[in-house]
Amino acid sequence: MSTVNNVQLLCIADPQRALAASLVEGNIKHFQYALSCGADPNVRDERTGFTVFELACQRSGSAEFIQECLDNGADEQAQHESGQYPIHFAVSSLDPNNVRALLKHSAKTVDVLYQNRTALHLIFEVIDKSNWSDAFECVKVLLKNGADINIPNGDNRTPLGVFVKNCKTWKANSEYWRKDILEYCLNQTNVDVDTFRKGELRKKIGDFFPGTKIPSYVMETNLNVLISLLKSHKDAKFDIAYRQYKEKTQQDSSAWKKDKTQLVQAAVHAGSLASVKKLCEDDYAFDADSGLADLLARCCSYGNHDILEYLLSLVGHTEKDLKQINAHPLLSLVIKEINTLKNKDKCPFFKCLKCLLADGRIEIDKTDDKDFSALHYAVKYKVDDAVDLLLKSSAYIGKQNMFKELPICEMSPEMLESYLDSCLTANDKRPGDDDYEINVDYSCLVPPEYKSNYTGDRTVAVSNFADEMLPIVYMSKSSDLKHLLKHPVISSFVLIKWLRLSLYFYINFVICTCFFLCFTWYVVGCYGQDNVDQFLKESLRMLSLLGATYMALRELGQMMLHAKMYFKSLENWMELVLIVASFTVLVKEFQHEIRQVISAVVILLSAFEFTLLVGSLPVLSISTHMVMLKTVSKNFLKSLILYSIVLVSFAFCFYTLFNVGSAKSNAAGADGDADGNEDKFNKFADIRTSLLKTVVMLTGEFEAANIQFDANSTSYLIFVLFIFFVAIVIFNLMNGLAVSDTAAIKAEAELIGLSQKVEVISKYENALKMTGINGFLTQSIFKLFPSTFLQLFPEYLPMHYVIVTPNQSNSIFIPRPFHNGDATSRIDVESHIELLPLNKHPEEKIRLTIGCCVLPSFSRMDGKIMKYAKEILHSRNRKSQTVDRIQPLEARLSKIERDLERILQYLSHSQTVN
Repeated sequence: MSTVNNVQLLCIADPQRALAASLVEGNIKHFQYALSCGADPNVRDERTGFTVFELACQRSGSAEFIQECLDNGADEQAQHESGQYPIHFAVSSLDPNNVRALLKHSAKTVDVLYQNRTALHLIFEVIDKSNWSDAFECVKVLLKNGADINIPNGDNRTPLGVFVKNCKTWKANSEYWRKDILEYCLNQTNVDVDTFRKGELRKKIGDFFPGTKIPSYVMETNLNVLISLLKSHKDAKFDIAYRQYKEKTQQDSSAWKKDKTQLVQAAVHAGSLASVKKLCEDDYAFDADSGLADLLARCCSYGNHDILEYLLSLVGHTEKDLKQINAHPLLSLVIKEINTLKNKDKCPFFKCLKCLLADGRIEIDKTDDKDFSALHYAVKYKVDDAVDLLLKSSAYIGKQNMFKELPICEMSPEMLESYLDSCLTANDKRPGDDDYEINVDYSCLVPPEYKSNYTGDRTVAVSNFADEMLPIVYMSKSSDLKHLLKHPVISSFVLIKWLRLSLYFYINFVICTCFFLCFTWYVVGCYGQDNVDQFLKESLRMLSLLGATYMALRELGQMMLHAKMYFKSLENWMELVLIVASFTVLVKEFQHEIRQVISAVVILLSAFEFTLLVGSLPVLSISTHMVMLKTVSKNFLKSLILYSIVLVSFAFCFYTLFNVGSAKSNAAGADGDADGNEDKFNKFADIRTSLLKTVVMLTGEFEAANIQFDANSTSYLIFVLFIFFVAIVIFNLMNGLAVSDTAAIKAEAELIGLSQKVEVISKYENALKMTGINGFLTQSIFKLFPSTFLQLFPEYLPMHYVIVTPNQSNSIFIPRPFHNGDATSRIDVESHIELLPLNKHPEEKIRLTIGCCVLPSFSRMDGKIMKYAKEILHSRNRKSQTVDRIQPLEARLSKIERDLERILQYLSHSQTVN
């Protein structure tokens, strides 16, 4: 009684849980009661992923439960996420009553496929001597309910073909029940033993079951027959059967379209271009249900380049078509199959690769589920020819995968440099002509979001603009690729970025410089002093307040735009401390002692900040010296971490030795009315003083005359050891490290200047990154400083290259698609460019200016960059001329070889005749 009450309470509280529990218990009454309380047999359990109905189908002896589920709305046509239907679960239980209960309600799903197999396939795959009786009964139930025994699986075998394939040793194993099942199937149904796999079933029945009467039945042409003919590559028979089936089925347009889609898929899987063309000749349209994406992926994975090219020719250029084509990363699929040991001219996958790259609709930077692009895989598998083709097709070199790795991480520096060389081209003029032009192509630096065939969400790309500096920042930090910063393509790209930033950068530099000068003058000459001119004091104070307010607003803007990264920077923390200390000094004057401390701290912080600000100038000498300062400081600190063990040990030794002697000397001096003011610093009076004195002695300032060695004879030995190990060895070792670091930095002065410029641009660009513009303050900030003002793509460089005229003061021109506008030139202040329409050209050239008449030279390309570019172009021309001279010579040598071979063959033939 209590159990019944518990079940009732459970059904009321959670009928779904009670339904599952009653199935496990096998209690049909509780099961029925749970259904009556509102439990749904179609609800999937979050833990197992199965419905109660599917669990009942899998459970042997659950025919009553299955019937109750069906009576209460269970969906026998619902597909599980694994692809199985309830009929497949039912036959897996090998309970004929389960199958009978399911098919009694509806037999629509008796032939549905799971992994290209019907329920009959599943039974014949698992049948053995332990379960054959129940399995045989399930087969009988399926056949009585109309199951088709002539449907082939993925291997083009029918269910009976699968069964006979495993019956080779049935006599030796005394499995006579196999013959009973075979004869039942042959007698009760029409079995086609000749259509599939070139009559393999008839042959195996004759071999394994001699004397068995095999019927001669050929089923009429249907979809399964056509698919079988395609898999067997019987093109002639397929043509005849296809015409017959087409005449019979074409009247029902919806059924015909569905069948034709399956035939096209089978033809592609079979790799038959002729069959694919025949099926698509009647204006076949690839819609959303045609599975075009999977067909293209199949062609790429199996190297069917001819079918791939034909299918692409049938697809349009609409946005929907582009999404179908780029549903899978086709280029990645191809590259993963390329064997570098084979000849690329004969490799079908290379032909697929060229076919895809020739089609402008293919998204070259499409990534897979690991965020690997085609260029990632080409570099990973060392397919150099594929890397070269992808780079020449403008593959993006800054795409990050799930491990935050770029394609250039493992790319050969020589290959990348060779590609960058190819990005430099010139017009047909001579290098000395005034109208000589050099084109610099930046296609490899264009993020995928800004390309015309991008199929992702462009709204997201606009709100989260791509980091254009990412690959260049990686180059600046890579020892193997760092030298490429000097390449004209990279250095010119950085220069154009810098031109867009320079105006804002120098404005910030001037304001901060004025603040530091006024603030330092105020703290040193006016703060806490009454004998100074009040007007000068208040003027410096107000200017300092304005500068501090500007810095506070600047830091607040950075904090709001990029809060996560802001507090990770030590420099930002120092700026915050400086701002707080500055306002503290400027707002209130403290007492003399506190004022001294605050003034000293503020002056030191402002000096450090001003040094960092000056060091951020991308001027070669300044940036080099700043890097020297940082590098030497870091190396000194790293060395001191290790050497501090020795220093602290000597400090404790000196304190132990000389402090005792100092105490005795002081006592004796007091008794003899001697002078009581001894120099405590030189006598190691306490531990703190001893540590400080030891550090001073490290620099060579010993003052040995004031050290009382007579107090302890061991002190001589300790002091000599200190001089040798610390003053001579450690100090000179640290100096040597500083000299070597300085020499290495000077040797790479140009690269350091470029790296510093890259770091400054990247810092400002990252400060403007954000996921959205919300709130009044952020909107106000972006009115003054647009979030994309440093972005070159897609608006600023719409054609992804610039034109430089070396013989016209290295002027920079930005080409844009030509449009009819005003003939007069105009200044675009936001872009800092002067528009100069040239009606004789298909595009207009835009002369780059800084937008400021004070800095006209900042609108030109650096002379070193153009010198390097001209050297590359000249070297390439010499190589091409050398090749042109060598090719005729090679042709002549080849002709001589052929003539000699003919002579030798003629002489050999003559000797044989004689």
